[in-house]
Amino acid sequence: MSELAFSIVIPTYQRCSLLRELLAVLAGQTIPPNRYELIVAVDGSEDGTREMASHFAAPYELRSIWQPNRGRASACNAGIRLARGEIVILLDDDMYPGREFLEGHAAAHQAHPGCAIIGAAPVLIDDSSPPATRYIANRFNQHLANLARDGYLMKFRDFYSGNFSLRRDLFAKVGGFDEDFVVYGNEDLEFSYRLAAAGVTAVFSPAAVATQRYTKDFAGLARDNLGKGRTAVLLSRKHPQVLPHLKIGAPREASLKWRVVRASLLRATEAWPAVASVILSMMQWLERRRSRFFAPSCMAVLDYFYWLGARAAMKEGVSGT
Repeated sequence: MSELAFSIVIPTYQRCSLLRELLAVLAGQTIPPNRYELIVAVDGSEDGTREMASHFAAPYELRSIWQPNRGRASACNAGIRLARGEIVILLDDDMYPGREFLEGHAAAHQAHPGCAIIGAAPVLIDDSSPPATRYIANRFNQHLANLARDGYLMKFRDFYSGNFSLRRDLFAKVGGFDEDFVVYGNEDLEFSYRLAAAGVTAVFSPAAVATQRYTKDFAGLARDNLGKGRTAVLLSRKHPQVLPHLKIGAPREASLKWRVVRASLLRATEAWPAVASVILSMMQWLERRRSRFFAPSCMAVLDYFYWLGARAAMKEGVSGT
């Protein structure tokens, strides 16, 4: 590797305190600090992030760039354009990497030259974790366990880029992220499609681990799923070949009973848009009371919000906004 082995690009929005902790943790890597740089791509934050990053004292080279809020894809590209390291690592601002994080990515690239590396990103929970965090942790940590199984073949929807590394020249070859993806979701799947088309294989690395400090409540989950539904339509129109691999291309994935209920709810929401607010309020009520019915309801209700976003995008035409 070159003298500057890694460029860690952190896209961030309105998470100043989490970002400060992340910058501090990254100072304690087992790899010497002159071997890596950090680039903070501030996507329109107005919470002091820009000022904090500009004055943060770090043993590694730290640069930051600010832009008006344009979404994660645009922020990632802005950071990648500034990168000088041989390997670029994308790291979300809610991650908490261990001391051997960079060693894990380095070892994975040495073992799999020319590949894209997806690092493990388990969600930590304890007795105080709110219901939404516990729900996400249970689902995502099981997903990671599947990825780590011997012989597991990675599927299209397995890809994520919150802890992800790739040679800088391959980022340039593939063309970075598609900035038409502005709201939450699917910019990484779109990127992975072009990555695979360029002949780059994605490999999962349990050793390149950074834990997630998940902070969203149910309202945040609902908003994300609305975005994922909208951007799934955008993705399928850009690359029709991926439609069978997306939820919108597999409407019969759910049980017949739920499909009937979901269709009824979506029709009711078209007639009375307030239905969505009522459903959201109901889930927030369950969340506040830590009801045992919250987790069993989450999958269905988030699926409803996903399809609500997808149907809106289908009616309005393709748009990432």
